[in-house]
Amino acid sequence: MPFLPPAWKLIPAVFLGFCLVGPAAPVTAASLMPPHPQILEASLAPQASQIMRQAALEYAPQMSTSDRDRDCLQKIALAKRLLDVRRLVELRRETLALMPSGLEISWEYMRLRRFPNGDRVGVTLSVPVWVPARAQRVQTYCDFEKKWQTVAQFTPRKSGYVWFDPSLADINNKAGYRVETIQFEVNSKFAPLAGLLLEYAFREGYYDPARRLPLMSVRGGEDTYAVSVHTSPGVTECLSFPDNDGDSLAATVTVCRYDNLAEVFHGHHAPVSNHRLGLAVDLNDFNYPGVCDGCPNPISHALRQYNRDAMHRLDARQMPAWVYRAAKWVGLRIPQEWTYEGYNTDWEHVDVGTK
Repeated sequence: MPFLPPAWKLIPAVFLGFCLVGPAAPVTAASLMPPHPQILEASLAPQASQIMRQAALEYAPQMSTSDRDRDCLQKIALAKRLLDVRRLVELRRETLALMPSGLEISWEYMRLRRFPNGDRVGVTLSVPVWVPARAQRVQTYCDFEKKWQTVAQFTPRKSGYVWFDPSLADINNKAGYRVETIQFEVNSKFAPLAGLLLEYAFREGYYDPARRLPLMSVRGGEDTYAVSVHTSPGVTECLSFPDNDGDSLAATVTVCRYDNLAEVFHGHHAPVSNHRLGLAVDLNDFNYPGVCDGCPNPISHALRQYNRDAMHRLDARQMPAWVYRAAKWVGLRIPQEWTYEGYNTDWEHVDVGTK
């Protein structure tokens, strides 16, 4: 019998003052299938929405690993053909062409523009994800600001949501995972390809429970990103390693205390970043102060960061190697292929490239 996931439904709840959504009751039914990635307001980008429907991944009984890979590769090729793009950097060039000369690149400006085909640049993408049993949903916000604290304090514009679970035991208990969705903003021309990558990661866990990956944070198009500071204080467990630059996996569990969830989920992107064009995603991007080379995978020289599968066994929030392999199928630039200040690698980030 093929593995069938629990049904998903959102149950409103208030948890620790965060205005979150509680876990769904596990239900198994052969007729239930997970939702495909979709643009929430299809009328804003009808052509991109149609491409996503045409290039949706297949869910067939007992699909083998090779069949799943073949289906994904075929759908990527189809999406690129329908988008009329060979190298994904072309999407950056098409989007930059909409920017007036001399104006600083800003997602807040760009998201409201329209491509020649009529599709709006900025859309909200919803994709299926696995989350731990007690994971709670947290609203995120964006704006064109110089500091993430400004967004966190004034919550100017909603931009999807992330999932939060403070317990490493819960995060690594894949048998207890449930099916949910995650939402984030993205460039409409990038949406079909980003959706394919994230659904591929989800589908692996659908057929193989050992490959369930908790995708609890996805950052797409934004200038400055944060959750609200108006959340209760709390603690979370994370891993602290013995050094910054080694390959040792001898991590210890550290309890990190924070005043609010904005300290965990926040960020500000430089003007040249593909995030400001909606053409990049950060996968499981957290900020945990007080740990050495902490979890899930910070900007680091650490040799152990190249041992993705071993890192994933320590903490399921780590991106295993097969996720980056799939990103290369899509044509994305992956962490090994780009560097910045101090030759550090940002292990959460994949994008369309710059040249």
